[in-house]
Amino acid sequence: MARQSSNTWWQRNHLQCWRYPDLPTKKELIYRVFRAAYPHGAFVDDNLKLVELRDKDLVWQDLEAEFAKASEDLDAFLKHLFAEEPRLRGKENKQQIVREYYVALLAESRYALYVSQNGRYFEFRTMEELLVRYRQVDEKTLGGLPPKIIPFTLAAGFGFAIDHLESSEASKVKILQRRVKALESQDRYA
Repeated sequence: MARQSSNTWWQRNHLQCWRYPDLPTKKELIYRVFRAAYPHGAFVDDNLKLVELRDKDLVWQDLEAEFAKASEDLDAFLKHLFAEEPRLRGKENKQQIVREYYVALLAESRYALYVSQNGRYFEFRTMEELLVRYRQVDEKTLGGLPPKIIPFTLAAGFGFAIDHLESSEASKVKILQRRVKALESQDRYA
């Protein structure tokens, strides 16, 4: 059966939401928020070329607006996901955990950007640049360790960005991610 399309922020911005139980990462969401607000880059484009100099407060307002749109569309997106994904259909426990995951993902991602924009301009810019570098290494998930192509990862704001792009093992996002995977493996072996 072909999946029906739903026109939510999540689908319009091409988050890899249909890979359940592999859920979108914080890096992936932040990258998509940047590209939703600035398709050709807020500070750097997808080829790592600097774009026009922008006021970081205006960039933050545009990113904040994208987070608001993602939040508004979350219920419609999840309703569609729960109806289309056979492993979630009619399973209230799993649906609740997935809902909590997306709410926590939005909150953690927004906070990471909020902290970076409160710092120096360069720390905010390096957040986008590092995401582009991650994407060049692993376009599908923006996952993994910091790319080896950044020899100066701990200098000039990159260390700050790396720390805030990764969810800690004790974060709600990581805990819920592990719960989803545990439930899926229980169902597989049941």
